Amino acid sequence: MNGKLIFVDVDDTLFSNTTSSVPDSAVKAIKQGQKNGHKFFINTGRPFSYFEDEILEIGFDGLLCSNGADLRIGGESVFHKTLPDNVSRELEHLAIKYGISGCLQGSECLYFKDHDRNFHPHYTYMIDSYDRNPQMPHQFTWDNPKPYEKGSFFSNNSDPSSDMAAFVHAVNDMEFGFDCVRIRDDHYEMLPKGYHKGTAIEFTAKYFGKTVEDCYAFGDSNNDTEMLITAAHGIAMGNACDELKEVADYITTSVDDDGLYHGLKHFQLI
Repeated sequence: MNGKLIFVDVDDTLFSNTTSSVPDSAVKAIKQGQKNGHKFFINTGRPFSYFEDEILEIGFDGLLCSNGADLRIGGESVFHKTLPDNVSRELEHLAIKYGISGCLQGSECLYFKDHDRNFHPHYTYMIDSYDRNPQMPHQFTWDNPKPYEKGSFFSNNSDPSSDMAAFVHAVNDMEFGFDCVRIRDDHYEMLPKGYHKGTAIEFTAKYFGKTVEDCYAFGDSNNDTEMLITAAHGIAMGNACDELKEVADYITTSVDDDGLYHGLKHFQLI
């Protein structure tokens, strides 16, 4: 079998948000796949500044970060797009106006709006991740952030002044083109239009002289849709959202039931 390119989302695909760890079976499967001549890439919405040591120590062949806006292959940056400063300031202003909290996500640093652990469950999860891993660069302020690629935003359902629908509408009306990706009704990612996990796959395939027919993608969330559609072989985790399962070519077991291992085994990659 010619070497294939395998793209893996992080949260609840590679990394279990339940156990806050990577299953041993996933690490062993990746190592075996690499021995078999395949290349493995993280393909994630996370910025480069948001990786626990245990993820980096696996030894991926590339890190495709920020939904296709920051691509690193073999330890070198091969593509990087940040938001213009004026666009960033407008985005932050709109978030504050509509009572929205969240994270400004850049390769050098992740900027939380604050340390409010009661605002939203996933916002709390991210805060806790950084509290456990102080080596990951971060600040708990939006004052004077360095250039960043994207934002992950949350609304508070118990606060009527926290209006995600109005925020999304305002972002869509900005002159700068954003793709507003719904994770849940109270959680959106704002990405520069035209960049997503699918474009990251296309870039990487071309970089290695491959086609999407040589590509396999594993994911669990709405923001993995383009990735699973772009790769010839799109695999949804058993814990994936229903929308992603609808576009998948195959559904493996959940992240906590060795889903990555079983998916790779199904396609005879290990």
